[in-house]
Amino acid sequence: MLYMIMKKFVLFTLVTLAAIGMGGRANAQSTDSIIPVQYGNFEEWIDYPGDTVVVMIPIPVNEAYTLPEGWHAPMFVVNDTIDYMGLTLPLNLSLPVAKVSRDSVNAPQGRSGLVAESFLLSDVLTPVANLLVGQILDSSLTTEVIPSIVTNAEVDFMKILPLMERAAEGTTDLSWLLDMADTTDLNELMRGGAPLNGFEFNRLRGMYKYHDGNGAGDIDDNATVVALGTYYDPILQKRMLVGAGSKDLFQLYDTVLYEPFEMEYFTLNEYYPAEYAFVEADTVVVIAISSTNGKHRARGSKLYLDSLTLVQRDGSCGRITDVWLDTRSTVHAVVKWSSTVVPDKWMVEVGEAGFVRGRGTRFTVTDSVATIVELTPNTTYDFYVRSECGDTSTSTWAYLQFTTDSLTPHSINDVLAEAVTLSPNPAQGYCEVDFGGVAVSQVTLYDVTGKVEDTRKVSGNSVKVTLPRPGIYIVALQTPQGIVYKKVVNK
Repeated sequence: MLYMIMKKFVLFTLVTLAAIGMGGRANAQSTDSIIPVQYGNFEEWIDYPGDTVVVMIPIPVNEAYTLPEGWHAPMFVVNDTIDYMGLTLPLNLSLPVAKVSRDSVNAPQGRSGLVAESFLLSDVLTPVANLLVGQILDSSLTTEVIPSIVTNAEVDFMKILPLMERAAEGTTDLSWLLDMADTTDLNELMRGGAPLNGFEFNRLRGMYKYHDGNGAGDIDDNATVVALGTYYDPILQKRMLVGAGSKDLFQLYDTVLYEPFEMEYFTLNEYYPAEYAFVEADTVVVIAISSTNGKHRARGSKLYLDSLTLVQRDGSCGRITDVWLDTRSTVHAVVKWSSTVVPDKWMVEVGEAGFVRGRGTRFTVTDSVATIVELTPNTTYDFYVRSECGDTSTSTWAYLQFTTDSLTPHSINDVLAEAVTLSPNPAQGYCEVDFGGVAVSQVTLYDVTGKVEDTRKVSGNSVKVTLPRPGIYIVALQTPQGIVYKKVVNK
């Protein structure tokens, strides 16, 4: 029975989801990089009659309510029996729990904005309906403040509730997307959304204000906007999650004027390059939650929204199309890649497999090749690279994983490395490299990030190497048997 399922939820158990009708085409005033969200100005509204509870005779559930055009008011359907005035009666309940209203006073664009409000169940039901429903629901559901959630898709609430609870725990940590991508069939979860028609967006903009029901200036409560990018795979014949973003919207001290907000959207490939290839979304689903802080959720907290706009991804920095391991040894690797455009530079980040991106070793290169030194033998590494154009435009991250060679006793490179000597070491501006009888054809100097400082063809038994700055350097010597690496410290 539905009420048995509903009893298992506490905070997000009853949620209202309505639909922000959206389309993916630009109007005449749009630029090539921005498209307004159709119905995102919330101009057209439709009146709906109050629904009914059937207990022998129809009983109003609530008063008539109004929703923007294209929105859908979700219903919780209950088919059960209750004890009423000594009788056991059938209860057939279609329960709309939308707490949505129209801001027709201070909307920043057009005539109206959307207001989604956190509420008690008694706020949206008639007293009789509230009494009847209270008999079959867990008591917490009639006393807990319920957040309003609005979306531009029809969503199966019982499936999305656990995901929304996970998201509300910390919207800046989108690891919950992996759970959604791996365990959720989007065909069962939702229908609809805004078709993008080839528009590759990476930001959602809008205007908002937020009134905390606890009072102005109390920022314990907050609202959240989430965007999900989806793609229909014609081969698998199923809809997949391919990207997402979220933005927390907090209390505004100015309770009259709307403020702008901007939410970044990332593909799953950018979040988790090791697990997902880049897939461009064909549809976007926007979800707005009126209250996401379960500990401080307040009755009457209101999220105002208007002027929703999608901003196109800047494609001027191109995309990295392939990454491959060129050479490797026990302690070094050379990685190369190809790109659709030549950027100003590439950002590289490397770390042992599983490291948190942002905490690895980062450096930039100006050629599509990175030489990584001072690695550990027989160790797996994660390698990330993206194009960077100017100060703001970047490509998505590309990913490669590789493993260094094992260190075998008495390998030929070990013997050669023992023969080569560097002195002085530590050095002061230069060092002499004695080949010790090893046939060396080329010497390359790297800094600790892998940047090439100098390379030259050589002959004879030694070479003098200039060290430009204090720090650690790697001297790579090309021999017929392979590359020999030696480390030198410059004080």
